[in-house]
Amino acid sequence: MQKLQQILKVPYYFQWLILFFVLHQYTEFMGFIRISSMLLLIVELSAAAWILFFLFRKIYRDAHKAALLVSVLLFCYFFFGAIQDALAGYRPLFKWSLFPRLLPVMLLVCAGTFIGLFRYKRSPVKLTRFLSGVFVTLMLFDTCLILWQAATVKQPKAPMAAESIKPLADTAAKPDVYLILLDEYLGSSGLQEYYHYDNSVFESFLRQKGFHINTSSRGNYHATIYAMASMLNMRYLDTTEVGHSPGFIYKNMIRLIDRNAVVEYFKRFNYSIHNYSPFVVGGIDPKYHFSMVPWDIELITFRMLYARTVGRIIYAEPQDYIDLSPVTNWFNKKLAAIYEKQMQGVLDSAGRQSPAFTYLHLLMPHKPFIFDSTGKFANTYKAVKGHKQSGIDKLYLQYLVYTNKRLMKYLDQLFAATQGKAVIMVMSDHGNRDAVAMPDKFFGFTNFNAIYLPNKDYHLWYDSVSNVNQFPLLFNTLFGQQIPLKKDSSVY
Repeated sequence: MQKLQQILKVPYYFQWLILFFVLHQYTEFMGFIRISSMLLLIVELSAAAWILFFLFRKIYRDAHKAALLVSVLLFCYFFFGAIQDALAGYRPLFKWSLFPRLLPVMLLVCAGTFIGLFRYKRSPVKLTRFLSGVFVTLMLFDTCLILWQAATVKQPKAPMAAESIKPLADTAAKPDVYLILLDEYLGSSGLQEYYHYDNSVFESFLRQKGFHINTSSRGNYHATIYAMASMLNMRYLDTTEVGHSPGFIYKNMIRLIDRNAVVEYFKRFNYSIHNYSPFVVGGIDPKYHFSMVPWDIELITFRMLYARTVGRIIYAEPQDYIDLSPVTNWFNKKLAAIYEKQMQGVLDSAGRQSPAFTYLHLLMPHKPFIFDSTGKFANTYKAVKGHKQSGIDKLYLQYLVYTNKRLMKYLDQLFAATQGKAVIMVMSDHGNRDAVAMPDKFFGFTNFNAIYLPNKDYHLWYDSVSNVNQFPLLFNTLFGQQIPLKKDSSVY
């Protein structure tokens, strides 16, 4: 008991705050975060905190004041996203969740604490004991919770393929299969109706290559994580899988994408799996990760101030109140380089481990809008200043035109690498949710869907196919399976 009292008297409670924050996030996503990554994060955060502590102790000549200021700084940094989400969920306070308001408030709290500690003459010893007790209690509670989960919570079994599989003859053809997923690519009918854009140049290129285009295809869900979990398991999502908290939904969807039925089918047909997506697929980590979906340690850091700022301001909605072009271009250049590495990785692996199923997921023409139609970095601030919605529409269309040009060049390379003997699907998970200038229309389900089969046997395919039936049709066509199709419908 005396040792505990001594611990509570020492002004090092910012260390307990760090441990509490990391452990608390870990309890929510246990099993999705590597222990090694978590320990490394604790070391990095602790090193930064101790440097600040020694600096402020020298300034204040008081360890208790230094510990309090470091704790305030860490609290604002760690819990910025959580505070933002809480304010956004309460309508009267929603405006205070926006960056132009919340960030200055946080800065004022930190600056006020820094100045106030100079004016406060006494050392906050009693506050040290109180905060030490609070953070130690919270840390110990989460530690016990982790141990309890490790001892009692069973890992769910990997879901098996939804339908029975007919055995293949030894002589059956097993072509390589490529899924090229263009995130949020609006189908040609939607491009014509909303943007008055004729997508015939891209479609003509595909048809000349031998692609079959499903001109009235639909997405089943207008959010990527739902759409991919559904498509890769060849079924609609159950209501029990998408309820409860965002953390619960995330874990279910990520688990479904990882241990999906499509990969199970391909493995049973002795296919190797190549993953160039932002998800873990078939137990294979992303080769080139980008933060579209939090993964591993990002499940702890994604609510921190830096990650939230990059995710919401740089990578998400174009900002019309401040010109961040230099910063945005720096981030976007890194992101564009990842896309190029993904595509090159697919080309480099072509034909090396046949038969193979390759999943390439490109965040194009999804935000951030990196390029204009000519391949120059887009100036998002200039585009949306004074006319945000029309500016976003213009940025999206420009980036889509660039995507078409880049993909046509890439498909030429992929056809050369595979000698036209591979199945290639070029499709989107959903349409464009930001096409909202026509209030009576929703374009989030209007997706794009084209497929190339080496034998040109498209008799089972139909124009209004939705994503949930993509792989059943493929397996039925390629391997003579008899997987029943689901009713094509758009859910949410």
